[in-house]
Amino acid sequence: MNYKGNSIFKGKFFVLLAALAFIILPLCVGTYWQSILVLICFYGFCAVAWNLICGYAGTMSLGHSVYMGIGGYASTILLETKGVSPWIGMIIGALIAMIIGVIISYPTFRLKGPYFTLASIAITELVGTFVMNSEYLGPIPLKGGSGWSLTWTGGGAGMYEFDGKLGYYYIALIMLVIGVAITWKMSRSKLGYYLVAIRSDDDAAKSLGINITKYKLIAMAISCFMIALAGTFYAEYFRYIGPDRIFSYDLAVQIALIALIGGQGTVMGPVIGSIVLVPLSEMLSARFASTMSGLNLFLYGVIMMLVVYFMPHGLCEHVVHVLQKVEEKIFGSRGKKKAESK
Repeated sequence: MNYKGNSIFKGKFFVLLAALAFIILPLCVGTYWQSILVLICFYGFCAVAWNLICGYAGTMSLGHSVYMGIGGYASTILLETKGVSPWIGMIIGALIAMIIGVIISYPTFRLKGPYFTLASIAITELVGTFVMNSEYLGPIPLKGGSGWSLTWTGGGAGMYEFDGKLGYYYIALIMLVIGVAITWKMSRSKLGYYLVAIRSDDDAAKSLGINITKYKLIAMAISCFMIALAGTFYAEYFRYIGPDRIFSYDLAVQIALIALIGGQGTVMGPVIGSIVLVPLSEMLSARFASTMSGLNLFLYGVIMMLVVYFMPHGLCEHVVHVLQKVEEKIFGSRGKKKAESK
């Protein structure tokens, strides 16, 4: 965040305030709001992973749910068939998803503009249809459309099992913080600068000697690894994983929209998008889904269109602008006095 003015705190006050809120708030609310907070962190982390390649490199993928599904299925199958702890399985699944993501992306990165997006949609539909209609992939049991229901082992935290929402919430929060930290570090590294250059004009970047395919693949590998971790969290939190949701095009679009509405190519954009859109979606669904089917989706779509129309670059820049003004009001005079004394 590029804070201006005479403030001597430069946003640290708001970072501390947000950190305290995320830590303390779930302890002060009931189960319903705890579940929403879990989803905010979960979808925020997914959007952060998506943003690493799609936001910074400008490559619009609508197929990231595939890599989430691969990670979730791998850890679940290892748990249910071999008794492998999900903490180990999630790393194995993330590595598998990362390798598959790089293999798929190497040829598809040669496609430009909407053609890459169409290819990602096709891959999502292909993988989802295959898993839905397949009981086995060689010796690996997939269980087709019925998916996997996870067995409760009673192993506690060591087996990724918690009695309430709080345990899952703090895991999702830690994942989100790590994801934001990775994005922040990348945005200030050579990789981040190269990706932004590629997003701005890939031909110009290539003429400057930037290996476009190489740096896109590095970002894609990190992105796939991260979102595959979210796949394991999804399976463990819901105690079920199936192709109807985890490999769906709808999930991929939802993740992309959160990052786009929040502000793609920014560090905090996906988090802000998740904070706004996830509670909005859940509350509209609770209010209208049972009485007026479809109205919740209609209202959700209208609100998103209004945001896109009036805030084409996402919510992040507007949130930062407001925080700058508030910070100047609170700390501006102190910063000014300190500057004058030097």
